[in-house]
Amino acid sequence: MTATAGRLAKTLLGSYFVVMVLLLYLPLVVLVIFSFNDNNSPVLPLKGFTTHWYHDALANTLLVDSLKRSVVLAACNGVLATLLAVMAALALSAPRLFGRGAVIALIMLPLVVPYVVLGIGMLILLHEAGFNTSLKALLVMHVLISIPYGVLVILPRLNTLDPSIGEAARDLGAGAVTSFYRVTLPLIAPAIMSAFLIAFTISFDEVAIANFLVPPGANTFPTYLYNNARTPYLRPQTVAIAGLIIAASLLIVVMGEVGRRAAERKLEGQT
Repeated sequence: MTATAGRLAKTLLGSYFVVMVLLLYLPLVVLVIFSFNDNNSPVLPLKGFTTHWYHDALANTLLVDSLKRSVVLAACNGVLATLLAVMAALALSAPRLFGRGAVIALIMLPLVVPYVVLGIGMLILLHEAGFNTSLKALLVMHVLISIPYGVLVILPRLNTLDPSIGEAARDLGAGAVTSFYRVTLPLIAPAIMSAFLIAFTISFDEVAIANFLVPPGANTFPTYLYNNARTPYLRPQTVAIAGLIIAASLLIVVMGEVGRRAAERKLEGQT
């Protein structure tokens, strides 16, 4: 009975994995295929192979500017949110912290508040304070919603570290800053990189808050797609630029995996 249940569980798990992979990656494959389709509408059958949608997309200054704007915004969000997440995780990992539960609840609150509510609230706050919508306000909100994810990634890594490592560094004459820079930081570097990538991704594809805070004429890439996805002559261009983003994402993943394996081989060689 146990062996039968184990085989059944293995079959169900394998089936779930196959379905998950298909649902996640099949739409991406279809998107890339249609980006080369010589047709204004992404419908079957395919009319022919063409690359002019990519030329049109790269020649569309509004589309390219919105993409650049989103990349810069996401990079800034990644840096700021990760720095704040590291500081918050260090504070939460302290042995004694007054009001730890309340602090954790406040940090994690953006995870349970709908982004639409956050966007409307920030918009009302800006108007009541006499400010206009701006990308700076959008960056503030993106940092706010990204910090909890960074803390959830970095804090468990900090909790797995042996406290005696930092104590040994201080016993050898290192100060608190030097001990963190020379000992703790290298050990939590993978978690920090993961937190940065998560924050970058959250900011790059966030549209609910951006719809309320993006000023006129300064669309981010998600808001540009949302506002122009129903425009027939722009639809092939958006599909093409999405294909480029998929290719860039795959390149980053491959480079990250190559770097990780190279670091592991170097570490094994030193050992």
